[in-house]
Amino acid sequence: MPPTVPYWIPGLKHAFHLAFYSKTFMGNCLKKYGDGTPFILDGAGQKMCIIVDPDHIKNAIRSAKEMDPNPFIHERIMGALMGSPQSAINYYQSEESNTDYIQTTHIRHHTTGSNLGLLDTRMFETLKRTIGETLDSTGEWTEIPDLFSFLRYHVTYAVAITILGTELVSTYPDLIADLWTHIEATDQFFLGLPRIAIPKAYAARDRLLGNFRVWSTKSMELRKQNKTDTVWDPVAGSGLAQEREELYSELPGHDEYARSAQTLGLLYGGTSLSVPITFWYVYETLRSTDLNTRILGEINKHADPKTQSYRFTQLTTRPLLQSLHAETTRLYSSNLTVRSVTTPSFALDEKYSIPQGTAVFIPNKWAGMFAPGWEKTRTEALARPLHTFWAERFLVSDGEKKERFSDAGLSSTWMSFGGGEHKCPGRHFARNIGIVTLTVVMGVFEVEICDVEGARRLDPDPREKGFGTLVPRGKVAARIRRRVD
Repeated sequence: MPPTVPYWIPGLKHAFHLAFYSKTFMGNCLKKYGDGTPFILDGAGQKMCIIVDPDHIKNAIRSAKEMDPNPFIHERIMGALMGSPQSAINYYQSEESNTDYIQTTHIRHHTTGSNLGLLDTRMFETLKRTIGETLDSTGEWTEIPDLFSFLRYHVTYAVAITILGTELVSTYPDLIADLWTHIEATDQFFLGLPRIAIPKAYAARDRLLGNFRVWSTKSMELRKQNKTDTVWDPVAGSGLAQEREELYSELPGHDEYARSAQTLGLLYGGTSLSVPITFWYVYETLRSTDLNTRILGEINKHADPKTQSYRFTQLTTRPLLQSLHAETTRLYSSNLTVRSVTTPSFALDEKYSIPQGTAVFIPNKWAGMFAPGWEKTRTEALARPLHTFWAERFLVSDGEKKERFSDAGLSSTWMSFGGGEHKCPGRHFARNIGIVTLTVVMGVFEVEICDVEGARRLDPDPREKGFGTLVPRGKVAARIRRRVD
């Protein structure tokens, strides 16, 4: 059994810290005990084992039956976080449950190949339009007091329209604010805090689910009448959203209440990680003269004058952009991968075993900063400290050949989108959200950080929190205008 972190209050143990300071508490524990030894946090009997060693991670993610993600997904994500009704949870936990196609294959189908291209185009056009509407009509610079808030709003707006259509977003003006209130309370929902403890988060979720129920009902009525554009419809949304609604409506226990929870899960999955990561994509590029020049060069090479857009498929295969994506997610994606022990005991290695019922948490950012893991597979990537950003960290070269992107041997070290059989099926769309945004703010428009050196003092320490959205410590001022060649 891994050691338990010391506590002061018998019975409650770490429950108080986990309930009210979970992000910083886990961060402090990882700084103190994160030498690769697994350790236990105990929230009044709810045991969590934290692992960062790639050998332990490899064992955990490849043992899908003994280390099952579904209990946490069903009870904590769909139940506690998304507010799914018990009828749907009961179905997910039953032997008859079969949602693998909807949750993995179906999403993968709609976020790869030509379908991904459709999403990219919708994202691009929406971002170009909404950002353009904020600019000075004379072509002069427009001030952006807070670049993070600016990008979070516009990228979230574009993702919502791309997935769910324009009508929902236009008739629910508080959608973006409510969504981020909900996202920022993720850990508190996971811990099962009651409504009285986090009333604003519950109220935001209530409004989200209520609007999604109206949207679901209206979408179903239009589909029954064959009045929707099945590729993308302003009311019913994308083909992905329309087909998900249809597929879930055929499952037991999935009325409009259960479907609205799934819709919240879909939008949460498309924004909670990818939107903050997109900010860091843009910010790290803009504040480095060299990186800015190189990325803009790649963007310009793949401009398509005929469509006044960009060849996103080709852009996503460029080694520098691939490495930029990997490094940004490695350092700034403060999410967790969770597995539950379903056998009487699971052996992490020859020394440590975990008892049944324990939730195993992999803090992906911390796994990506665990130097011994990199030393085993990619020592050259340690040329710069792992708690700092280095856009070229994932580039390798063989002799005189050009640099290429490689994540070989890093499946248990860089796993910002999960791993094993349950790797995020929408990870390609998540990547493209960042790349499409880069093309808009650098290709269509021109953005400058007002005080690059001053803004560096606002950089967060990636080692401060165990998980959660990483944002600057203050407002990063910038300015924007249409690019003039």
